[in-house]
Amino acid sequence: MSAGTGGLASYLSTPEWVAMCSLGTRCRMEADYQLFHQGDEGDHAYVILRGAVKVVRGEPVGKSAILTIRGAGDVVGDLAVMDGGPRSGTVSTLTPMVVRVVPGASFKRFIERPSVTAAYARYTVNRLRQSDVQRTEIAVLPVRQRLARALLRLYVTADAAGSQRAFDLPQQDLAELIGASRNAVVLALGVLRAEGVIDTHRMRVSILDVDALHRMAG
Repeated sequence: MSAGTGGLASYLSTPEWVAMCSLGTRCRMEADYQLFHQGDEGDHAYVILRGAVKVVRGEPVGKSAILTIRGAGDVVGDLAVMDGGPRSGTVSTLTPMVVRVVPGASFKRFIERPSVTAAYARYTVNRLRQSDVQRTEIAVLPVRQRLARALLRLYVTADAAGSQRAFDLPQQDLAELIGASRNAVVLALGVLRAEGVIDTHRMRVSILDVDALHRMAG
């Protein structure tokens, strides 16, 4: 049984998740705080207890894109800790956060426990699968369907983060997440709002009809 609500927590037993949540130092962070920057040395991993972050990757030409959103029960910064390479993306908080900041050596020792190693491997493979799914969606699905799937993922993340059915995400960030233009996302959100599926206020998106989103997502 998992003690967490998603991410790595869903792959660990309750005692293992509790043990992970005792590592390092407990820290609170406000929204729009940068945990680390792409290219930084990977000397710590971050275990998310509450809140949500976005992972952004930039290219030398000056463009960037959101790779994913992570919420409670997940970890970020772990890959650089495990392989010794630089940070592959920039991670910033979307909401107020509570995290455990875990030194790299402590995180690696924990992951090297036999039962945790197997769980972490499954978790890492699932993240790769999800990346493949999202790339395929961008290549072949219409904007409305991509948006519905992204909103469902964000709904799950928001629920895990304690925000229930609402989350804050700028429309430009949402556009980057699904590989669409901001104008296309604005139009699609307007249609969903008119249909009573969502409500929007400034950066906040509230999910009103999860079943309708599932039907649109296919």
